[in-house]
Amino acid sequence: MNVDNTIGNNGEHLGDNDMLSSLDAGAVEAAGVSTVLFVDDEPPVLNAMRRFSRGKSWQVITANNGHEALKLFADNKIDIVVSDMRMPEMNGDVLLAKIKQQYPHAIRILLTGHADLKSLENAINYAGIYNYINKPWDDNMLAEVINGAIRFQGSERERKRLEDLTRKQNRQLGRLALSLDKTVKERTIEIEQALTLLKMTHERSKKSFNDALGVVTHLLDWTEGRANNHCRFVSEFSDKVARSLDLSDDDIELTQQAGLLHDIGLMALPEALRKKPVYDMSPEELESYQQHPLVAEMVLAAAPGLENVAKVVKQHHERLDGSGFPEGLYAKDILKVSRIITVVAEYHDLYHGLLIPQCLGQNDAKKYIKKQAGFAYDPHIVEAFFAIINEQDAQKIERFKASVAQLKVGMLLDEDLHAANQLLLLTQGTIITQNIIDRLLSYQHKFKCKFELMVKESE
Repeated sequence: MNVDNTIGNNGEHLGDNDMLSSLDAGAVEAAGVSTVLFVDDEPPVLNAMRRFSRGKSWQVITANNGHEALKLFADNKIDIVVSDMRMPEMNGDVLLAKIKQQYPHAIRILLTGHADLKSLENAINYAGIYNYINKPWDDNMLAEVINGAIRFQGSERERKRLEDLTRKQNRQLGRLALSLDKTVKERTIEIEQALTLLKMTHERSKKSFNDALGVVTHLLDWTEGRANNHCRFVSEFSDKVARSLDLSDDDIELTQQAGLLHDIGLMALPEALRKKPVYDMSPEELESYQQHPLVAEMVLAAAPGLENVAKVVKQHHERLDGSGFPEGLYAKDILKVSRIITVVAEYHDLYHGLLIPQCLGQNDAKKYIKKQAGFAYDPHIVEAFFAIINEQDAQKIERFKASVAQLKVGMLLDEDLHAANQLLLLTQGTIITQNIIDRLLSYQHKFKCKFELMVKESE
């Protein structure tokens, strides 16, 4: 067994003996450095792996066979393992399957030859490998796969941290009785808990109250399955619009809070409906969806200090021409703060392809909003909002989630794309081509799945 640290003092390489004496797993973990284990029965290959890893952002440990690798796992916190396929006593697919069973947190990568197709199939099915690299490997490709694995593992840790945080908060918050029917009560437990937190913090101080609003907003985006910080965007840009229109300080504060909480009624809907684009909803689903402003008003009006917020949130889907919901109000009856949130929120949803078929990205969203200005949207608010967006070049929303059907040639992939078994399909930075779109459509059809990709518009 060998251990090799790729980050030495003054950039110097530390040899095996130096590293064995200086290795401190706790210090490495605290520094946020990932540990990569290379397994191969050929010493020259392991030496090549050490040289390849010099100057990289990970720490290296090596093992000569599967048994030594499992012993290293027992004594070290290993984040990623890269194993050769053909080794004496224990092949790579068998080793990685054991690691998956005993140390499921470790990401598994396989080095294999072209003749090992059956073993590769076993590794995918039973070892749940993240990716595989053909031998002889290309250093740039191997580095990209390892860095992608490190990024993926970091995102998984953050997801689990948020889940643990939510569970902890849920245990502390308790339950607040609401005058709703039994079915809605069961679906709105998260709202009840979040509002209990708001009630407690509001009694202490405004700062604590706003901090709690931030927690609720994070919970909203996470529960809705959004990766685009919708509520924070709406709050931030509605605030900017309110200031540009010289609203009072009270109305500006009201705009901030209503922007953060405008979608809280969606938490009363089934999970599948919350995450579904509006244009894909059935008539029955659309009817349920259009009730969420009423649920939000009922919930918010019961929380001290949020009575005015409740009125604004109830109206944030109303339109000037009376075509909105839930009450079909006309211009004179719609609060100005609600009109602001309507423009900003629907622009953001249009940008992310959630409201109108084939409407995706900044250009499509702006075109639709401009066309509806004076009918659905307040034209003065639209003008003020677009002035702010144009000034900032839409930097806050340059990333968006797209289905394969919504992809356009020239878009830039902004996040690694993985299959359901965590196999890496496309890496961050890939430029979308027609060939990639066709391949993804074929993959979805063959394996009965659907992909969502985090992309950017081409510059």
